[in-house]
Amino acid sequence: MIAKLNQPLWPRSRFNLTTPLSLLLTAISVITGIALYSRGFTYEGAALVYMSGGILFAWPYYSARFTGTMTCLTLACFVPISIWAQNKAVESGSWHYRPPEGYLLWITREGQGWGNWTRHLWLGNDMPAMEYAFYPMFCLFHITLFSLYSHLLPDAWFEEKNPKLKGWFPIVISVVVAAFIAIYFIFPNPSGATDYLYWLAGLGYVITLAAYAVSPRYRDYTQSPAFWIWAVGIGAMFMPAWEFFHCCLNHDWIYDRAKTFPFYVQYRGAGIPLSELLGYLTTATTFQGLMLMLVRHFGKIVIRNHALVPFSKTT
Repeated sequence: MIAKLNQPLWPRSRFNLTTPLSLLLTAISVITGIALYSRGFTYEGAALVYMSGGILFAWPYYSARFTGTMTCLTLACFVPISIWAQNKAVESGSWHYRPPEGYLLWITREGQGWGNWTRHLWLGNDMPAMEYAFYPMFCLFHITLFSLYSHLLPDAWFEEKNPKLKGWFPIVISVVVAAFIAIYFIFPNPSGATDYLYWLAGLGYVITLAAYAVSPRYRDYTQSPAFWIWAVGIGAMFMPAWEFFHCCLNHDWIYDRAKTFPFYVQYRGAGIPLSELLGYLTTATTFQGLMLMLVRHFGKIVIRNHALVPFSKTT
């Protein structure tokens, strides 16, 4: 029975790795998410629909390319610092949440939770428990979705070096990083509080630039059409719409204008800081750069099939 559930459904199509099991798990996640969303748990419900559902659907395409070690290393590099920065941002008042009854689980008040676990490490802020699941899911969503995206590209040309794209990445990233640094001085924080998410986005740019400096694989990949399609699609289209949905439509989190950058958009009493607009761009590059750096250093320990990963054999 289990073997049949893991047999590809459409072996001759572009979705040739999709199995009955992956579809079943995706459907369960989506249906559960819709049920929670309809009951007013918009944060958890939406995350189950698109994020957990996306991970489960794309997982066969990711696992065909990378090993569990890649997953563990990527999560280890991204999740702890992200959760720490997120907790510090809440602590400093960069944003707040709806009342606790609007979330499925709210056990992270200081000293609460099983065994009073919220007293330890960086935990203990007054926030939904969903925040601790968000960053692992966010990381898995991007790395698995990227694998699915690579698999669905219609031609190998998209993941080959294109002479017309040579030199564009250093120019574009220089302009973006310059703008990212400039807003820190042009719009100083009125409260003087540290904007931890700004610095987290800055870390993403550091990883992107480090990957470009040390990884020939990543330098080659930035010269492919696939890189730029993904960068525009995720950084300029998906991520702005994603945060507008969560922040402005659902009010899953609400930024405090007095403790962050000016809002570039406002709707229904909520707004999104300008720094986030620039931070979205690094989301589209950080995970690619990190994974290709890990391929460079760990080789076959993290990669399962070189033939499926563009530029993974570059020396």
